Amino acid sequence: IIDCAKQALENDIPVVLGNDVGCPWVSQYDFWRELYYFHKYIGVSNRFALYTATSLASKYAGLENITGSIDVGKDADMIVVSENPLDDLKALRYVEKVFTRGKLIDYPKVKINKTVETELDKYL
Repeated sequence: IIDCAKQALENDIPVVLGNDVGCPWVSQYDFWRELYYFHKYIGVSNRFALYTATSLASKYAGLENITGSIDVGKDADMIVVSENPLDDLKALRYVEKVFTRGKLIDYPKVKINKTVETELDKYL
């Protein structure tokens, strides 16, 4: 996966991230890991990692007029975290609020697989 992503970027082939892409054991609640691994192992900036999972992903999915950025008239699903993910993508691990389809979810609860989490933390 690492070599493939590096070669794609080196050859100007777009790489986007999403919940159903390539990283084994990355779950819905754990998607931040894919962004973090992309940054750590591929060498992209935190900003670029976030861009590939939002604006760029929506563009290549044909949804850029609906989602992918926070603009007037677009669906604005988003999360709130206390730290700045541009400084450290691990900030995305601790989601405080979710805004989705016009609803607010404070401190969303997820069932965490501790075994998987412990093993994956070794790669941070």
